[in-house]
Amino acid sequence: MTRETSPRRRHRTAQRLGSLILVLTTGVAACGDVTSLKQDAPSRVLAGDLLKPQNAALLVDGAIGDFECAYANYIVATGLISDELADAQLGASGWDYDRRTAFPAWPTYSSNGCSVQFVGLYTPLSVARFQGDQAARLLQGWTDQEVPKRPELIATASAYAGYSLVLLAESMCSAAIDLGPELTSKQLAAEAETRFTRALEAASAASKPDLVSLARLGRARARLDQGNLTGAAEDAAAVPDGFVWNATYAATPTRRENRVYTQLWRDNFATVDPSFRGLTWAGAPDPRVTVIDGGTNGQDGVTRVFRTTKYPSIDAPIPIARSAEARLIEAEAAVASGNVQRAVDIINALHAAAGIAPYAGGTAAEVKAQVIEERRRELFLEGHRFGDVLRYGVELQPAAGTPFKQGGLYGPTTCLPLPDIERNNNPNIGGKA
Repeated sequence: MTRETSPRRRHRTAQRLGSLILVLTTGVAACGDVTSLKQDAPSRVLAGDLLKPQNAALLVDGAIGDFECAYANYIVATGLISDELADAQLGASGWDYDRRTAFPAWPTYSSNGCSVQFVGLYTPLSVARFQGDQAARLLQGWTDQEVPKRPELIATASAYAGYSLVLLAESMCSAAIDLGPELTSKQLAAEAETRFTRALEAASAASKPDLVSLARLGRARARLDQGNLTGAAEDAAAVPDGFVWNATYAATPTRRENRVYTQLWRDNFATVDPSFRGLTWAGAPDPRVTVIDGGTNGQDGVTRVFRTTKYPSIDAPIPIARSAEARLIEAEAAVASGNVQRAVDIINALHAAAGIAPYAGGTAAEVKAQVIEERRRELFLEGHRFGDVLRYGVELQPAAGTPFKQGGLYGPTTCLPLPDIERNNNPNIGGKA
């Protein structure tokens, strides 16, 4: 089962509408009291004229578009931190990702938007989360008579808001929602769980099985991030084999590009990290991590560019959720409960699907390590690795304190700090950390 893509024209219309609404109604961080400005602006469109039931489907498509843009950015940014990728730029804009030295005042990760060449993280995800939450809130206040397919739209908006929060939970030390208090990563994951629960209820009411699976797998991930393995496994077990829900991309406009592709194939800003090159299993190449020599150096003129064939075009889709992730959550929970053989069986089912030799098994500790390795390979460049690095305490190489090729030293592998743009402008946080 694969999510069908929406027409590109509808995506573009929805994104313009969503961006306009965002400008008119809110900001990621407070910039003053807009309502106190008493000017007449006859050429402006009022937010109230757009936030109407007849625009419900476009509002949800706008939330999807904002998430898909943020998601591609997130995969590149966290891929650089967690050694799926390595920087090959001539300028310094991405070095602090690769060097693992992100700091609160750094604008690239904190305030760069989706259409900026150097990928941002906090602002795009916060915008996507806001748009999803706003669409769901409005839909809950409208009626089925006013909005066709209202439960389906509520489920979709809520699920995308949930995934925005999951990504914030897996990357940020803390974050805030709608100028609210500072929330820890586990609190963010708990917020995500509430969105997925709402999405699950609405998707069930709409009789949309793929949306049900999207919500269940999202909630499983949010529960995993909170340490609730039992609950995560229960949700994951309900996701059928073969399920996949994709983010969609296109050649135009810039925000619709598959940013993983453009970084590796078009712009030569990054390369696949050596730790993901030439991966084999039982002496044969692992087809889940296919990497080729690009035959050129990066923008820095020195770094050899290696490319993944996983995303071979600018419009290649990227999985947001798929059944392999669900099975690996089940495997992790099986090891934790003492059912090691169950975990081995799950791993071998994934190996059979990939056409590679089976795994022989081992002690509980060895099988747990293999589950982590399976996640590294199976979910390569799908936005999971940084969260896994932090959750499992994976030691990355080069180690902290090692000289970085462009100067300075590699930093410690930690979550990203709350950016100054939030801390200094949010009245419910305020002040330096």
